[in-house]
Order: sequence, then C-alpha cells, then structure tokens
Amino acid sequence: RKSFFKIMSEDNGGCFAIILAIVQIGIAIGAGILAWNWIEPDSFGTTLLFLAAWGLLGWIGYIIVGGIFAALGGLD
Repeated sequence: RKSFFKIMSEDNGGCFAIILAIVQIGIAIGAGILAWNWIEPDSFGTTLLFLAAWGLLGWIGYIIVGGIFAALGGLD
C-alpha cells in the first residue's frame, strides 16, 4: 500500500507542483493582507514599510512551506 504523498510524487508529479504553486500564490496574498492590516499605510513612508513587511512575511512563508513540501516530497 502506497502513501498518499508517494502516489502524488510518482504517479502524478505535476499535481504536486500545481498544489505548491497554488499554496505560494496564497502565501503572497495572505502576506500582503497581513502586512496591510499590520502597517495600514497612509503615506509614502508607511507604503515603503508595508512593501518591506510584505516581502519579509512572504519570504518567511515561502521558507516554511518550501521546507514542508520538500519534506513531504522526500517521503518514501
């Protein structure tokens, strides 16, 4: 009996990549919303701070999810 992740990585590798792409889009949108609510930009300076926070939060999310997907993809 094969595990779910082994089936996804062997028989339908494209599905794993599509799920990862969808999750990464979700991270980008979620990080933007979180940064917007956190910074609430109303001037040029806070807009720059918002963009920096969005990038940082997105980067942290990508690192975490990338590690999870790498671990799941490596399961045998």
